[in-house]
Amino acid sequence: MRKALIFAPMLILLLTACGAGEETNETAQLQQQYAAVESATMEAEIVCHYDDEIRKYTLLCAYTPERSTVTVLSPENLAGISAQVENGTLTLSYDDISLDAGTYSAAAVSPVVALPKLMEAAAWGYPTEQSEETLGERTCIRLACDLSDAPGTLYTTWFDAQSLLPLRSEITVDGALLFEIAWSRFEVTGSAQTDETTNTIK
Repeated sequence: MRKALIFAPMLILLLTACGAGEETNETAQLQQQYAAVESATMEAEIVCHYDDEIRKYTLLCAYTPERSTVTVLSPENLAGISAQVENGTLTLSYDDISLDAGTYSAAAVSPVVALPKLMEAAAWGYPTEQSEETLGERTCIRLACDLSDAPGTLYTTWFDAQSLLPLRSEITVDGALLFEIAWSRFEVTGSAQTDETTNTIK
């Protein structure tokens, strides 16, 4: 069952009839909440749009700002493979065997770094677009950001306006859709803004 994140203190962002100044302030508040995340557990389905094919993965991510571990849950033939993402490098592991995969190009983001990069963008990216949109029956904050180390790459997430839970994301490169992300789990297990452990609701 989907778990929704409650930050402490919880900010309920009311975007109706907002001026540009208010939107800028709300973006800053949202990013402050994500910058305070010290650790989190995330799960999402990623659809990869390549020139000659479409691939789908379900990934589990144990996130910290410094290092993340991403594990493939599906497809079945890749399940159990994991990657350490740290300082622009990848280390793949399977059955206690580790392999240094070298650096990854920010302009050609690998699926295994998509979730950590979206977290980085939500916390510290430069906002290029913000709007209120409806996703299903949910009112969402749509926030698009870029990162200084990834020219031409745009990270866009639709956050539930009340819980700030990420519902859907996209990563585009030079205007072309590369990844679609459907979030199914997001739990904060450590935050600089609270002395308590995870605050979640189902």
